Amino acid sequence: MTSNIAESLNAVTKDARELPIFDLLEYMRTLLERWTNEKLLKAKGTFTLLGSKFNKELENNRTLSQKLRVSASTDHIHTVIDGVKRHRNETYENYCPPYYTKESLLRTYEIPVNPLPDESKWNVPQYISDEVVNPPTGDKRQPGRPQKERYKTCDELKSKKYKVSYGNCGGEGHNKRSCKNTPKKK
Repeated sequence: MTSNIAESLNAVTKDARELPIFDLLEYMRTLLERWTNEKLLKAKGTFTLLGSKFNKELENNRTLSQKLRVSASTDHIHTVIDGVKRHRNETYENYCPPYYTKESLLRTYEIPVNPLPDESKWNVPQYISDEVVNPPTGDKRQPGRPQKERYKTCDELKSKKYKVSYGNCGGEGHNKRSCKNTPKKK
């Protein structure tokens, strides 16, 4: 499962992943600090009820909706037909959830990303500083999505193509699971 923020971080930190852990964390901290500051400044520079991104989307939809005709059945039920203009002059901002407002964006980005204190001021317990952490061993995974093994049909499983001779048996036509001569894994 991925999200846009994870994909964004993966793309931006591609080269930084080779850094030692402290440098990687500091790189990511400064990156988040910069992003948060940029978003905060952008939210402060917005002079509409909604954030600039959402206000622009609403304006685009408003322009497109000018071609529609709305006839009211009740206060809450309407029929929308392609055609002339809007039904009422209600402000469309009233239909947006509050988390798209400028105030909500300002509250989101007001939390600072604090720098780490100097390493000399860290309070690290002895049992942690004594621990040796080695990099992971093993083969690196190949890039890209791993291929899924295709499910074979009964006909494919029964065909000669999938019957294999192995081990000391020398015979064909039986499978590895039911063979008594197959060496057991340790």
